[in-house]
Amino acid sequence: MKTAGMVLAAGASSRMGRPKALLAGPDGVPLAARQASALREGGCEPVAVVIGSQAAEVRRGLPADTATVENPRWAQGRATSLQAGIAAFPEAEGYLFLPVDAAGVKAGTVRAVLAAAASDPERVWRPVHRGQKGHILWVPRGAARALLGLAAEARVDEWAKPLARELEVEDPAVLRNINTPEEWVELGG
Repeated sequence: MKTAGMVLAAGASSRMGRPKALLAGPDGVPLAARQASALREGGCEPVAVVIGSQAAEVRRGLPADTATVENPRWAQGRATSLQAGIAAFPEAEGYLFLPVDAAGVKAGTVRAVLAAAASDPERVWRPVHRGQKGHILWVPRGAARALLGLAAEARVDEWAKPLARELEVEDPAVLRNINTPEEWVELGG
């Protein structure tokens, strides 16, 4: 099953003070590129980073081989970034959305979500860790069409709740939401 992997990195990163997509780890690799790599290694194809705020700066700061999808409506709400990713790859059978700030998600976790989706490809899938809802979301093509019709300010989590099946994973990174320089430093960035 062809799943398009989308790193959601269009937000303003106002609490971080600079684009989260460009936060470099100790090896100098930008966070968005690292997240895209985890999606690719986990089995997603194609993989792209959805950008919006400071799009030109973010695009320049990513490795040249990192595909991007620009969301010109990023300021209207998170749903617009998912919609931009879906619209860019209409041929995909599913979409795996990974927020850039869920730093450190393992490729093995991506593989587990894709395996679960293959077992029941009509459902939305959300990994959970120790019963806590993760930030990753797998959406099948049919549900993605419905997602395209959501209002820009719609709460994607609320939309997904009645459709989603949960998959328990041993990866605490699915719970991460890095928003401040202090949280990034604490993570080892």
